[in-house]
Amino acid sequence: MLLKAFHWCPDYDRASAEFNRILKPGGSLVLIWNLEDRDRARWVAQLRDRIEKHEQGTPQFRLNLWRQTFETASYQTFFQPPVEKAWPYSLPTTVDIAVDRASSKSYIAVLSPSEKANVQDYVRKIAEKGEDKVWIDEANGLFEYPYQVFVVVAHKK
Repeated sequence: MLLKAFHWCPDYDRASAEFNRILKPGGSLVLIWNLEDRDRARWVAQLRDRIEKHEQGTPQFRLNLWRQTFETASYQTFFQPPVEKAWPYSLPTTVDIAVDRASSKSYIAVLSPSEKANVQDYVRKIAEKGEDKVWIDEANGLFEYPYQVFVVVAHKK
C-alpha cells in the first residue's frame, strides 16, 4: 500500500518492476490519495486555485502524470489492468484548520515567511467567506471540508 506519494515517483517502469519483485504471488499494489474536492464547494476551488499557483512544476497527483505507470512495459508484463474508485467524504474543520492544511502543502511550506503569510491571509479570507460552506456547528465555527479519496488497485498477474 502506498499512500499519497506515488505521484512523486520519477521512473514508473522501474517502480512497477520493483513492486512486482516485493509483492507475493497474487499480491496487490494499492495506491491511495486524498484530495480536496473543488467541485463540492466554491471555497475549496478558490483555496486550491490560490495555493496551486505555487506548485512550480512539482508532480502533483491531480495532474495524472502517475497514470503513465499503466503504459510501461513492466506494469503490463506483471500486473492486470488497474481498478479505480473514488469516494467523497468531508472532514470537520475550522478556518484555522483550513489555513493549517493549506500551509502544510510542501510547496507552501517552503515559501518565504512573507509570501507564506500572504497565502495564509488569502486562504483565511476564502475560508471565512466560505462560498457553499456546509455548517456542522456554526456557533463553534465548525464546517465541512469536502474531500475525495482515490484508490487504485493493481493485481499481479
